[in-house]
Amino acid sequence: MIALAVLAISLTVLLGLRNRDIALSGYSGHLTEATLLARQQIAEITFAGFPDLGEKEGDFGEERPGYRWKQEVKQTPYDVVRELNLDVLWKEGGREESVRFTTFVFNARG
Repeated sequence: MIALAVLAISLTVLLGLRNRDIALSGYSGHLTEATLLARQQIAEITFAGFPDLGEKEGDFGEERPGYRWKQEVKQTPYDVVRELNLDVLWKEGGREESVRFTTFVFNARG
């Protein structure tokens, strides 16, 4: 009887750990995809030239439903350098998750 109780408790704990592992695996996948989307978006912004100051937002289209981005470009103390903050957001488990990337863009023509 005691052995059966120990086994029941152990299996319950192991099942809980497995569920947590599945949730973390899903989050890891979303985080990886958000990172790749951010790299793509930053490349597009920097290849388009020196970005304008201010905020913009959008989504990644039908290719990546559920993901969207917010961009903020700030002035730095140097006129030829701007700070670019890019957030990639997605819904997971009823809450909004996000990851932020910051880079600096240099105006080669300036």
